[in-house]
Amino acid sequence: MKKLIGALALAAMVATSAFAEVSFGAWICNLPTLVASDGDTMKSGITNPWGWGSQRPVRLQANWTSDDGKAGMTMGISVEYGDTAKFGDNKGDAVTTGDKGFSIGTFTPNTFWIKPVDQVKLIVGQMDNSFGVRGDMCYGSWDWLRPNNWLYDGEGFSFSTFDENGLGLEITPMEALKIFAAIPLSAKANDTYKAFGNANVGAAYTIDGIGTIKAGILGEYDATGDAKKNGTIEAAFDLTGIDKLYATLGVAFTLASSDWWDANEASRMLKLALGASYGITEAFKLSASFELSKPKKGDMAMAFGVGANYAITDALGAVADFRFKMPNNDADSTMSFLVGINYACGSNASLGIGFQAAKALGDKTGTGAGALGGNFITAYKVDALVWAVPIRASFWF
Repeated sequence: MKKLIGALALAAMVATSAFAEVSFGAWICNLPTLVASDGDTMKSGITNPWGWGSQRPVRLQANWTSDDGKAGMTMGISVEYGDTAKFGDNKGDAVTTGDKGFSIGTFTPNTFWIKPVDQVKLIVGQMDNSFGVRGDMCYGSWDWLRPNNWLYDGEGFSFSTFDENGLGLEITPMEALKIFAAIPLSAKANDTYKAFGNANVGAAYTIDGIGTIKAGILGEYDATGDAKKNGTIEAAFDLTGIDKLYATLGVAFTLASSDWWDANEASRMLKLALGASYGITEAFKLSASFELSKPKKGDMAMAFGVGANYAITDALGAVADFRFKMPNNDADSTMSFLVGINYACGSNASLGIGFQAAKALGDKTGTGAGALGGNFITAYKVDALVWAVPIRASFWF
């Protein structure tokens, strides 16, 4: 018995030591909305800012790094309420088990990494900005019911990132330079040319006191006969060297054969994204973004937005934004706006309420661009104002 007790005590000590560097965290944001309108019918519902129609009431992420810094991992688990009970991953593979219920999935990065030498990191698993080079421009309604009237998401606004399952390699030959590559891999053996053709390679160089230059190729290999799409060349610059100012500029150009363009002439050939945020005072910050998209054939699409954040008190803050999109097809131009307030409930939670509206400036369509919150309000009455009064509940630890 004494030997058994001693063995159990030793195992407990080893376990405590092994898991001493594990940290747990979470960030949850839901938008219960009691009153909304599609211009014809009153609506109620609950969603989250990214608008997948799921509420994600539980999300937990665990991180671990070895004492010597040679290995680590990130594992995320989320529980979502939806129309079906399912167990699956972020790509949608699931086993349906009922008409109503919940799903357990890995909607956050699930990776581990190993450093054979300090300058080289090998990453395995589902990556999501694992190289830390994504160019973001998130403000205003990005954190509320997202309207469908911008060209490029706030995450990856000026520079994309690899967000697939696979194998990644990060090399830092010097502190200022990062070289990265990632290849998508699936559980089922797939075509090697397709895997390498959808790879992501690039580099980022940080100029001390100025900002970061980034360039890369995002593979999008698609071939049918002589028609081939190879991917997108991207370049971006993030200005961070001026106090209280963040600015980002990104351009991208699609690489494809003339045969592919003949069949996809309305696809985007050129992208331009410009955004900036500036803290005018300690309490007042302005943000703005401008986006262009040029297809191979046809008119250019354009979108812009402006937003403001103001700290009324240490706990109470106001937020507002306005967005406008002019498409390059027969759809209507659309505008949207948000006004809201947030109240900090202690150090780990906030509550807010806002008013959001979107309107198509015409009568050509009744779905899509004039909607709010992804699939929260997906259609609207032609020439009507779509609006909602969301409650924003969020906590983190």
